[in-house]
Amino acid sequence: MEPYQTALRLLPEQINQLRLLGNDNRIQIQRRLSLEKLIQDKLAVTKIRIGMGISDKRNQAVNLESKRSMDALRKQIALMVETERILMEARNRQASRSFRNTLIIIFGLSLLTFMALAISYRLLEQELIHRQATEDQLREYEDQLKGQIRQLETSNEELERFAFVASHDLQEPLRKIQSFSNLITDRYGNLFDADSLLFMSKISHSAERMSKLIKDLLNFSRISNHQEEFKPVHLSHIVQRILDDQELRIKGLDVRVEVGNMPVIQAVSSQMDHLFNNLISNALKFTRPGVQPLLRIQAKPINGEEYAGLTPDRSYFEITIEDNGIGFEEKYLDHIFKVFQRLHGKTAFEGTGIGLAICKRVVMYHHGYITARSKPSEGATFVVVLPESQSLQQYDRPNSAETYSYPAR
Repeated sequence: MEPYQTALRLLPEQINQLRLLGNDNRIQIQRRLSLEKLIQDKLAVTKIRIGMGISDKRNQAVNLESKRSMDALRKQIALMVETERILMEARNRQASRSFRNTLIIIFGLSLLTFMALAISYRLLEQELIHRQATEDQLREYEDQLKGQIRQLETSNEELERFAFVASHDLQEPLRKIQSFSNLITDRYGNLFDADSLLFMSKISHSAERMSKLIKDLLNFSRISNHQEEFKPVHLSHIVQRILDDQELRIKGLDVRVEVGNMPVIQAVSSQMDHLFNNLISNALKFTRPGVQPLLRIQAKPINGEEYAGLTPDRSYFEITIEDNGIGFEEKYLDHIFKVFQRLHGKTAFEGTGIGLAICKRVVMYHHGYITARSKPSEGATFVVVLPESQSLQQYDRPNSAETYSYPAR
């Protein structure tokens, strides 16, 4: 009985090893399950044989059953061994093909590498010749560029003077149009029919809108053209002053205002007024009907590595102006920071389409970053990143923000 007892002890471990070795083939798994069933049947018959006497009448029948179970076991094992042999041969053939293919690929890559080196050497030689010619040409262009820069600076000064004079000259006739239209309406309004009153109202409203547009254009042109000195600015004072100016509007809309701690940065105070006034006005403008408006302003220090285009290892402040208004599709993100670009008709929401362009130019003048996150009907969050201090030289400041784009973070 010792071989039998030894086999019983080793059998579970060997069956478990068989499971691990054959778990990558579905057919072998099914055959292993059948083998385990046959083993259990064989063990059951053997157990019966051990308990029977030699003179037992069932002895012959049990012996036949035991032989049948053992034959089935041998047949199942032979089938599994043959299958494994076939699989091994197939894998050997696959390995041989892979080895041949690997040799071919290595040879091909070696040939391509040699050709690439030869071509690279030739291209490098041509590139060196081309660079030398380019350097000679750049020296010629440098003198031309210096002259053109001087002409451009003179042209910018003339354009600035023209914009200032034109805006003041245009404001005067607009004021007269507004004054006389209001005067006509006050004196002769009772003589007008409904259409006439509507026409006079449109004249007055258009003149007022034109006046605001001229003022915004003048502010937009002044931001980069006026080189002002950077000074410490308490952004909390800027924000509070704008909220005080908007107090009646905030109370009328029942706006829930939340303002966190705001930093002190080196900036141009008047430009910070333009920046936050436009962003806060937008948050109060694009509200959703039936929803209490929310205006949340927060700031936190960050490192320049967190946004593309900023200077690494430089201290910045990330300022967020969040609302729960109508929001917008983020695919229009670049669109909204351009001059005269609006996502809504002028009849739906007031405005000139210059406010966010002014914000963009202010931020670029301060060597910062601006973007927004939004979804329709879920509000918008404008993100403004400004440096804590201004250390760049005067000539490093951009003259125009129109050459920059602002991808979403």
